[in-house]
Amino acid sequence: MILASQTNTDMWRLIFPILGAILFAAHLYFWGSYFWLAVPVILLILLIIPFRPVCWLWQLSLIGFGISAYNLYLRRITSGMPFALGVSILIACGVLTILSSVVFYNGRIKEHYPLHV
Repeated sequence: MILASQTNTDMWRLIFPILGAILFAAHLYFWGSYFWLAVPVILLILLIIPFRPVCWLWQLSLIGFGISAYNLYLRRITSGMPFALGVSILIACGVLTILSSVVFYNGRIKEHYPLHV
């Protein structure tokens, strides 16, 4: 059994997926995709459930976040917005996506999200 004091030491790393979901929601809101705003909200709610497939679902969705960041870059170029700003946004989204997916390989976080409930 995992004590609450043991999990608190590494649970701060979950801030990366949370920030990634907020960034993705802001991207969806900015480009008018209001229907898809439920996806990051549902992922944030699922993050509370200590079950390993939740981690797998997050990692799959982070691929979608990366694709979405690339689409943001392409939209900025086609709409005539500055190129450098688009590249910096794409790099920031890529780094945040990588950090968000690596978080779930941490030993303590794996213990918090067991394979069986």
